[in-house]
This record gives sequence, C-alpha cells and structure tokens, in this order.
Amino acid sequence: MIDHFIRKVVEDVGPSTARSCGAVLSWMFKVALRHDAVTVNPVIGISIPRNKKAKPQGLTAEQYQDLRGKLIEWEQTPALGRPRSHELHEIADFLIHTGLRPGEFFALHWDDVKLDAAPPTVFINATVIRTSTGGVRIQDHPKSRHGVRRVTAPEFLVKQLQIRQKRQKESGSPNPMNLIFPSSTGTICDPNNIGKIWRKASDAIGYEWVTFRTLRKSSATLIARTMGPEAAAYQLGHSKVSMTQEHYIEEYQEALDTRAVMDAFSPKEEPSPTDPDDEK
Repeated sequence: MIDHFIRKVVEDVGPSTARSCGAVLSWMFKVALRHDAVTVNPVIGISIPRNKKAKPQGLTAEQYQDLRGKLIEWEQTPALGRPRSHELHEIADFLIHTGLRPGEFFALHWDDVKLDAAPPTVFINATVIRTSTGGVRIQDHPKSRHGVRRVTAPEFLVKQLQIRQKRQKESGSPNPMNLIFPSSTGTICDPNNIGKIWRKASDAIGYEWVTFRTLRKSSATLIARTMGPEAAAYQLGHSKVSMTQEHYIEEYQEALDTRAVMDAFSPKEEPSPTDPDDEK
C-alpha cells in the first residue's frame, strides 16, 4: 500500500514530493513502533526515484544577441492597444552581464554602483524577499554571507546605467528608495511578477527554455571558460565551486586544443627517414 501510494505521488507530482512524503511516513511509523502500534516500519525498503538532474544550459553570445533583438521587437509591439514594458531587455542585459540573482538585482540602489570607479563596480549586499502577507521587501543581506560581493560592470552596462539614471532624473517619476529598477509606481519590483512577464515574452519569441536563471548560467559559463570556475563561483556568490560547476556551468562540448601542451611528450628531434638507395 505504501509502495503504491509513493509511486502514485511520483506519477502525479514528481520525485521531490514523493521523497518528502516518504520521509514524513517513515517518521510517523517510527513513532508508531515506539508505541507498539505496529511491528515493522513499512516504509523501509520502499524505493523512491530521485530527480533527474538536468545539465546546465546557457546562451552563447550569438544566441543572446538574437534573443535580445527579438525581445526588443516584442516590447515595441503593442498588446491589445496597450504598450508593453520596455525594460525586459535592460533587465536581461544587467543579469547576463553580472550573473546576479533577480532578487539581488531588484534590491540594488544607485548608491551600490560606482560607475566612475576604475573599474566600475556593483556592490551586492541585499535581496528582495516575500513577506508573510504576500508583499515584498528588501532584506539587508543576500541569500548567504558569500552573496555579499562586488562585481565589475563592463563598459556597455555602465553606459546603459548612465542613460537610465539620467532618464529617471528627467522623468521625475517617484523613486523614494533610490532603486535602480523600481516599479512604475516607485516601489520594489516583485521578481515573481517580472518573471511571469518574462515567461510570456520568451514564449512569444521562441526562447521558452530561457529563464532568468538561464542568464545567470550563461554568465557563469563564459566566466568559467575564460577565467576558471573559481571566478565564476565568486561572481555568482557561491561558497562552493563544486555547486557552480554542477548546476551553473554548461558542460564543454568542443575539443580542447591541447596540442601546445601535449608537444612536451614529443621527441625533440625526429630521425630523418632513410632512403633505401643510400643503404645500398
């Protein structure tokens, strides 16, 4: 009966929920055993399948440029006579250039960026979280202590932020918290709500597999390819490089050009081929 129940949960909901149910049932029967209500724990021996881990997949530079162009085109096309948000591509630009989590991104204040520094930096020190009442607020620290970090901003992103800052000042829109990306009413953006708009847009432009986390994986993969996984782990705010490698860095599919290194095993001087006529 327990086995049938677990398999039904796997089929209807998935392995994660089935494992949670199995753990709860096991503890229930342990209590029952202590009170002599049962003679054995029937959950012991039940096989619960594990989640299949999907390999990390990021965007190449060419794919991102294609996505960005289609996203801007989608933004500029009115929906039912009403204009769409024109900020999705700017959000995507910031996330893929920095590797930030959406919550960290929407918690950024203008005081957190140093655009005139050498190099320009972004200081991540907070995140947006949901409250018990269903709203959002800014938590004064990121997801973990390793999430407190400074990342550099490339030239393109610096120019984009400077234009945005000027646009905010000229518009006179409310922004009492001095946020870089506030809502249209000057409050904190809810990452979940922005994520819903992103899913709608990504489905429409043929990139339904791309989420905000995909942008984070794209950033981590490119950094790991050029600077190593340790640099990628720091950029993402991870404490363990192994976690970055397992969940965020896309597996390298091309052959590594190791010829210059492997030449160390080659003989220093190759013997010249002997002409048969010379031997005669």
